[in-house]
Amino acid sequence: MSIKIDSTNSKEIIALDTFTAVRMRPTMYVSQVSLMDEKLPIIKDGRLQLVDKCWSPGFMHLLVEILENSLDEAKRCKGKMKNINVKVNLDNNEVTVIDEGKGFHNAEKIHKTTKKNVVRTALEELHAGSNFIDTDSNVLGTNGVGSAVCNILSQYFKIETINDTYYVRYEWADFKVVDEEIRKKLSKERPGTSISFVPSEDIFPGFKWDIDLIKIYLSFKMFLIRQDFIISGLNLKCFFTKDGVESEVPISGDFLPKECISVNTTLGTLYLWESYENSCSLSFVNGSSCTGIHQKIVNDWCNEHFKYNLAHHFYETLVSLNVPSTLMRFQDQNKTRYAINRQEIEEELEKSFKGKLLRQLNKSEISKNIEKNIEDRLHNENINKIRKSQKQNKRRLSDKFSPASKHKDYIYLTEGASASGSVKQARNPESESVYALRGKVKNAKKLTDLANNVELLELINILNIEPGSDRLPEYKKVIIAADEDADGQSITALLINFFYRWFPNIVENKRLYRLVTPLVVCDFDKKRKYFYTLEEYETFIKEHRVSSINYLKGLGSLSLDDWQYVMNNKILFQINKDTQTDKYLEIAFGDNTYKRKKWLSD
Repeated sequence: MSIKIDSTNSKEIIALDTFTAVRMRPTMYVSQVSLMDEKLPIIKDGRLQLVDKCWSPGFMHLLVEILENSLDEAKRCKGKMKNINVKVNLDNNEVTVIDEGKGFHNAEKIHKTTKKNVVRTALEELHAGSNFIDTDSNVLGTNGVGSAVCNILSQYFKIETINDTYYVRYEWADFKVVDEEIRKKLSKERPGTSISFVPSEDIFPGFKWDIDLIKIYLSFKMFLIRQDFIISGLNLKCFFTKDGVESEVPISGDFLPKECISVNTTLGTLYLWESYENSCSLSFVNGSSCTGIHQKIVNDWCNEHFKYNLAHHFYETLVSLNVPSTLMRFQDQNKTRYAINRQEIEEELEKSFKGKLLRQLNKSEISKNIEKNIEDRLHNENINKIRKSQKQNKRRLSDKFSPASKHKDYIYLTEGASASGSVKQARNPESESVYALRGKVKNAKKLTDLANNVELLELINILNIEPGSDRLPEYKKVIIAADEDADGQSITALLINFFYRWFPNIVENKRLYRLVTPLVVCDFDKKRKYFYTLEEYETFIKEHRVSSINYLKGLGSLSLDDWQYVMNNKILFQINKDTQTDKYLEIAFGDNTYKRKKWLSD
């Protein structure tokens, strides 16, 4: 049925009747009516999965509107309604929804405002319904639009409703009544309402009902019914007819993984489970599937718990809220979004869910698995970051690095530029390299510490090593050259921890050393005499007269002659692992500050 409007005068005010207005702009009322490709949640192989579907949201919404009216009736019946049947005839595209409610109130009477029958008023007039002032029951239809719009967008529409005293039937073709019957109810007839419709070919040309989409929609409804204490005993059944044969399709609200965290409160329910391939999250408000700030708030709590702002890639949530109508309103007729103040809903969510959810996360195996997945992702991300940095650094040499000209035998890691300058003059430039540290290095507890520290990245690049790899450094010996004072010992310990934590094969293959430098130098018998401990020096001066005594407070205190002596008479302390290594490195550089303070004080 085409719609024609005279457009000869573009300034003329046009007043459209209800049928024409809805048919011209159906998207305003039922969302997009044309086919679209979108990822949608489907129950596949017993799991909730996100799959590509070609569908029309507006086409599916016609069924949604009629079924939700029946669910509203179930709520009004306070749990006494036992069954709702949905029948889909795939041969002619007809859908029928049958409930066992009380039927239309005053179905046989004339409405005082519209001067039409009450049933016709409800199914022909926009904004005609019974839920406008029902703000406490969390009913699904509150705008009085859905059923009438479904009638307008159908080429055939029929209702049979029976209350305590009357039977009323109306049939429409393209929104025009073609048959009707109003009579007293027969004794054998039971109250209830049946609505059938066939979507209009003009609006939905060639569209067919998708069994998967109907099953998932009814499964969601079944899940929500089981969560609702008023109608939890309601049975929702579905039947498909194909080639004239009708068969029942099992509908189950049980589609969540067995291993999941659940929190049930008066505000609603919250579930959390590990993500899997093609998994997805769900959100419901007052029985309608919709998006809103509430799910982001829950994700923010969880991401903060896991200390990773992308933790939601490793878990899914289902949040179903029963929000009082005084607190929120849906933003559109299709109830896909709602309007609510974030502060208000966040306060309600925190009171109802946050503490209970986080307590369960703290003791859950699910939480441990999510943390492991986060750790693996961060590891891979940071390894890639390190590799990228290595590629970039290979194009340029750090000004703190002085490479050997021919062979890579030794590399000295010196404490500061001053010591580096002296070592560079005293070394063998053909086989010994020097890298100058800027004082204390980062205590790299996590791979992120490596990936974000320029100095450590330079060192990794120079040695050509990689965390998690068994590749040995290109140098035969990595030598730590730090002062013999407390700061120097701290730098040495940090470097030992760095190599042992991230590159243990360097220690295990005896590649890590500490350069031992003298503490005291003096003149004796016309020669320079070097002492590596104070005890050695004090024992010596008891029997010998010395002069020009100099205490070497740091590597910068050594003259070029001193360095020449040190380099020609190297004393290297090899760093080895023993049975106490893990224990003391964890105390010194781990997260337990109490153990560290106690160890240092003892």
